[in-house]
Amino acid sequence: MFNTLKKKLKKKLFAKKGADDDVGEVLKGGAVSFIYRIATMLVSYGLMFFIARKLGQEGLGIFNLCLAISGLLVMVGCLGFNTSIVRFVSQYVATGQFSTVTALYKSILKFASILGVILGVGFFVSSHYFANVIFKDPNLTLPFQITGLTVPVIVILTINVEFIRGLKVVQISEFFRNLSMQLVALVGTIIASFFVLTAADPLLFYALGAVISLVITMIYIMRYLNKTKVANIISQEENTYSFKYHFLISLPMILTSFIQLINGKIDTLMLGYFADTGIVGVFTMALKLSVITNFVIGALKTIAMPKMAELFWADKRVQLNNVVQYSTKITFLFAFPVSLVLMIFPEFILGLVKEEFVIGANTLRIFALTQLINAWSGMVAVFLNVSGDQLYFTKIVAITTVVNIILNIIFIPLFGMEGAAWATLISTVGWNVLGAIFIYRKYNIMTFYNPFYKSKPGLEP
Repeated sequence: MFNTLKKKLKKKLFAKKGADDDVGEVLKGGAVSFIYRIATMLVSYGLMFFIARKLGQEGLGIFNLCLAISGLLVMVGCLGFNTSIVRFVSQYVATGQFSTVTALYKSILKFASILGVILGVGFFVSSHYFANVIFKDPNLTLPFQITGLTVPVIVILTINVEFIRGLKVVQISEFFRNLSMQLVALVGTIIASFFVLTAADPLLFYALGAVISLVITMIYIMRYLNKTKVANIISQEENTYSFKYHFLISLPMILTSFIQLINGKIDTLMLGYFADTGIVGVFTMALKLSVITNFVIGALKTIAMPKMAELFWADKRVQLNNVVQYSTKITFLFAFPVSLVLMIFPEFILGLVKEEFVIGANTLRIFALTQLINAWSGMVAVFLNVSGDQLYFTKIVAITTVVNIILNIIFIPLFGMEGAAWATLISTVGWNVLGAIFIYRKYNIMTFYNPFYKSKPGLEP
């Protein structure tokens, strides 16, 4: 399936013959990303289903609630360098500034490690308070303690993974991004199920996966830095390395990433506050099923984003419009049948997991509709980032995140998990519509899927 998709994308997105030399690397990276996304999806769904079958709603709710909290703490601990380090490493390696790469990594590692330890220990110490006072569930104390101890490990691992990605070693970076931890968690949880499986066990094995991944990535990076040290010739420019300079560039990125992460996790956290972990389990299972289309959309973005940036800055608006419409068409045509099945047969699908999850049928319908609208809206976020309008994107995501929080406060006490799902739908539609309108008014490019659109002359060779 991917070979057919790759050929069509190459023809439509990279039709210009002169660009063929640059296309190979992009397509190869997209292919590797796609393969690992499929593998990660299979392992992730396998882990979710196994936990749901063996530990039920509450067990799955505890696991996903802890991952949501861990995600927020890790994002803060990385100081935004998890986004910017890819650019820095690629830039300095390309120009042969290997000592700068070493200084950059060590300084980032130092500060991120310190902050990660502070955040992790802080959450570990206050785990009893969060479990009993905030979430009103004593069973969360041990899982929260495990989460706190895992945070520093995942912070450093995240920096390592993005550093390796900056070296363009896609196979390694994609494997250790999520797949390795979830694979260890799945295997460990299956083995533990033959004995006595508790709600804390999947988190313990997830933490074990993080430790193993950290050790392996650290060894890989140390070997790389030692090799470059031998042949390195330090220039005057490299001696001017400044952590402050790199930090100031990274700071806005953590703001955008953190806002987006909050927007994606706030429903789970607030549902855990207003309801119980069992409801959180059903809610997150419905959400997980609805985003099944994301692995194709994510792989497509990996392939299309460089070409969109190239066409935009070359001021080739006709070709750019063709690329945007073609990309949106692929995502929508893939998402439509999947979302339709989820909306028509949610009871049957959730019943395959476990009968007690059927109460989330309407929530799954709402999430499926959300993903369909997201696919129909096209690559709004990608376009705003490549066009240099990331500040506007940050603003609309911040606004819709606030709206999402307010709607959760109002809707969850009234409608439970369905209220949280409606809050997600409204906020998602909000930033997609605002972004699409902005793009159309400023650049006269329609990101929404238009079935009547025909490619205009200018793209074909």
